[in-house]
Parts: sequence; structure tokens; C-alpha cells
Amino acid sequence: MSLSKEISGSLPLRPTPRVQLHSLTGLRGLLAALAFLAHFFTLHLLPVDGHMRFVTTPTPSILVPITYAGMNVFFAMSGFVMAWAARPDDTAQAFWKRRFARLFPIYFVTTVLAAGALVVLHMPVGLDNFLLHVFLLQAWVPDQGIIYGINPVSWSLSVEVFFYLVFPAMLVLLSRATDRMLRITVVVALVLAWWLPYLVGDTFTLAQTGGSTFFNHSEQGGEFTFWFTMIFPGFRLVDFVSGAAVGMLMRRGSWRGPSMKVTLIIVAVMFVVDFLFLPNRIQRVGGLLPAVLLLMAALSQADLSGRMSWLRVKPFTWFGDRSYSFYLVHVLAFLPLQPVILNLYTTLGIIPAPSVDLPVPLTVFSCLLYFTICTFAAWALHKYVEVPMSRRLRKAGPTSARSKLRGERS
Repeated sequence: MSLSKEISGSLPLRPTPRVQLHSLTGLRGLLAALAFLAHFFTLHLLPVDGHMRFVTTPTPSILVPITYAGMNVFFAMSGFVMAWAARPDDTAQAFWKRRFARLFPIYFVTTVLAAGALVVLHMPVGLDNFLLHVFLLQAWVPDQGIIYGINPVSWSLSVEVFFYLVFPAMLVLLSRATDRMLRITVVVALVLAWWLPYLVGDTFTLAQTGGSTFFNHSEQGGEFTFWFTMIFPGFRLVDFVSGAAVGMLMRRGSWRGPSMKVTLIIVAVMFVVDFLFLPNRIQRVGGLLPAVLLLMAALSQADLSGRMSWLRVKPFTWFGDRSYSFYLVHVLAFLPLQPVILNLYTTLGIIPAPSVDLPVPLTVFSCLLYFTICTFAAWALHKYVEVPMSRRLRKAGPTSARSKLRGERS
């Protein structure tokens, strides 16, 4: 069956208001900044036995659920925005082309930069690993040396590409589903987010791969359970599909959710419950997914109605527009600088020797310094690589007439 023939001009999609959901852009920027904060405390490049080595330290416990919720938001927001922005005259090919133009240029540039940096550091990766990253397949391999082996954060783009591939077929189903079926879809996704981690964790274990190990997941259900519940694209569909179902309800005007104030209270309570009481395997997806869906819907309703949203202010939306470049470049920007800055601190007599255990004021200063540098790098990549390359690729070849008029909204 041709998806183009099935999708083009045949989907019962209601027009959406011409309102930009800036609060979701601001939320994306906020979460990219929190991802930087988690990686600042977790990932390090330090001299070990005369050679530069990656060293990982435990993520501060308060940041663990925030990190997990961040991936909930990124994946669920993808489904939400795609369902919200879909148009009946679109085709699968045109959709995939726009997604490729949006995602791949900056991804390819940062992947090559990361691979080159590893060669300079005398830690080159194999050709098979490099090719898996180039073709965005690394999330499908339950091996830390593959998943994190080049740019440690890029595995999430491997998941996103899978979402893009299935979305045209999924849109056919969601657009024809009744409101009741859409609500059932959300409920089923939430149930699977809670049930599957226990089923998988109690059924499967992962044999030793012989690859590199960056993190010890023995206290998080084991390697296979962590990979399945955090990274495996098939399982992360629960985020994407539930977000898309909520987005479809929103565009129909059928969403019935709590007010912003009530939503924020629910989010706060669920965060406390998730942080204090839920097992790690549930924290990764199911724990905060209901709160994430409610928050996205409430922020969107605030934008549609013109109500106040602090995530819609200029600094958040400016950073949100550059959050994709920031996300992909931030580890590449601050990790190589870390040994240089630590050696400088040592030379100046501020610390006795290079170490990640810095005094609190110096930790805060270093964090702000790295964040500023990463933001500048993201701005440059966004302006000189992401935007121009995306525009050039979109113009190459045919696209839908509506897309030419309205540009990329999703």
C-alpha cells in the first residue's frame, strides 16, 4: 500500500488555529538546559594513567527524575506537535523529507565532530559503530559502547527517526479514531509504561556484550531492563503515541483536562511520588508520563487562549529554538574543555590537582562558564549549519503545495 495515496487529501483532519505553541518551545529549551546540568555532573574527561579517559559519576538524585521526565517530554512532544500540525494534503514522502532536512544536517556534523575528537583523544571507534550512528541505528543495539560510543546524547535521535518512520501510518489510524478511542489509546499507553518494565525485567537478562561500559545499571534493573525501558525505540512509542493522541484530541477541541494551576499541583505531587517512592524502572517512563501529558496540554491551551505562560517569554523561546543544536553539541563543547579548565585551576593554585570534586562556588562558576560556551556553540551551529542546511534540503525536490506555503510547523 502506498502511504502517499492513503494520506494525501484523504485524512479527516480539522484545521488548527494559526497559533504558535511557544510555551512548548520554551519547555523544550528549559529541558535542554536541565539535560546539560545532569550531564555536567555525570560526564567527565580526565587524565587517567597518563591518558584521557571518560569518567562517569552518579547523577545527583534530585536530577534523576528530571532527566527521565525530560525524555518523556521530548518524545511525547514530538507526537503531540506532529499530530497537531499534520495536514490532510501532506504525503509520507514530503513529511519524511522535511523531517530529514530538520534533523540530519546538524546531527551528521556533530557526529563527525565527535568521532574526530575521539580519534584525537586516541579513543577511536570502529567503523561498524560509526556507521550505526550515521544511519541512526544505535538505539537498537543494547550495548553501551554503541549507544553512547560517539556522542553520548545522540541515541535519542535514533529513537526519533523511528517515530518519523511510523508516524504517517499512525496518523491514518489516529485521524480516523473516535475521541473515545483516542482516550483509550492514552490509557493503554500509560498501562504499558507501567507494566512492561516489570514483565521485561523479570523475564530477560542481557548477556555480556564485551563492549564498553559507561554506567553501572545493576541497581536499575540490569543492563537489558535499563536499555528496554530507557532507550529501546519500540518501548518509547508509549511516549510518542500518547502524546500524539493528546495532540489529536487538542486539535479537535475534545481535550478535557485540568487548569494550569491544578496541573502544576499534579506535576509537583507526581514528581515527589516519583522521586521518593517509585522504583527506578518505572521512573524512566511511566512515573511522570501522565504529568507530562497534562502539562503539555495545559501549556498549549494557555497559548491558544492567550493566557499568561512564563515559558512563552523571549529568553525561553529563543533558547528553545536553538535547543536541538544545544542538545547535540553541549557534551562535545564542555567535555574537551574540562581538563583544560581543571589544569588552569591547578596552575593558579585554586585546587591542588585536577578533580571533579570542586568547592561549591567553583562548581557553580564552572557550570555557568560551560553553559555559556555551549550556548554560543549552539547559536553558531543553529545559524550557520542547522537553519541554512535545512532550508536548502527542503527546497531540493518536490514537496506538497501546502508545505511550500506554510513552511515547517512541526
